[in-house]
Amino acid sequence: MAEKNETQSRRSAKQKMLTTLYRYIWVFALCCVVGFAVETLWCLIRHGYIESRKSLVWGPLSVAYGMGGVLLTLVCDRLVGSPLWKVFLISFAVGTAAEYICSLGQEIVFHSVAWDYSDMPLNINGRVCLLYSVFWGVLGVGWVKWILPLTNKLTEWIPLRVNHVLVWAFVAFFVVDAAVSAIAGIRMDQRKAGKPADNAIAAFFDEHFDDEKMHRIYANSKDV
Repeated sequence: MAEKNETQSRRSAKQKMLTTLYRYIWVFALCCVVGFAVETLWCLIRHGYIESRKSLVWGPLSVAYGMGGVLLTLVCDRLVGSPLWKVFLISFAVGTAAEYICSLGQEIVFHSVAWDYSDMPLNINGRVCLLYSVFWGVLGVGWVKWILPLTNKLTEWIPLRVNHVLVWAFVAFFVVDAAVSAIAGIRMDQRKAGKPADNAIAAFFDEHFDDEKMHRIYANSKDV
């Protein structure tokens, strides 16, 4: 009897851990897609045209928003019931840090930036600025009030087996997408430096991810 209870307890703990993990992956995926949609819509409203604002070569994904969503969820899970001013300030700081890290990471790896706030007041190295940091704070408040309850219901509503298939299919796609995007970006830098394709992989990326296609995918990206 004791062994049976222990087995059930372990199974329950494992299921709870998987449910929590899947919830964060869902948050990341949904925020990537929503972030891409928001950026595309904002470009249309502000400039009057539709332009690619995705982070990877395949799929409508904005990784900065995905990271921000996961960080907000990790932080805000502990802030449920906290005063809204506290939620706002912590979300303000977390979102600003996530945005800065994403910008810096892109510059280090790909020698480019996807946004530049240098013309905005109270900016830090053009990577973050007060206005968008305030947006992160407001988003955190909405996160605690509406989005966290929805993500909880979503992960509870989807059967664990179905969740398992969907989540790991997305993870596999994302890993491949990120790897291909990284290699395509590195190969683009090599072409700029005048390095010819000296192997089959380089030749493949020159054919399928030439400069014209990369500039179309990362239309808002600027070399630094």
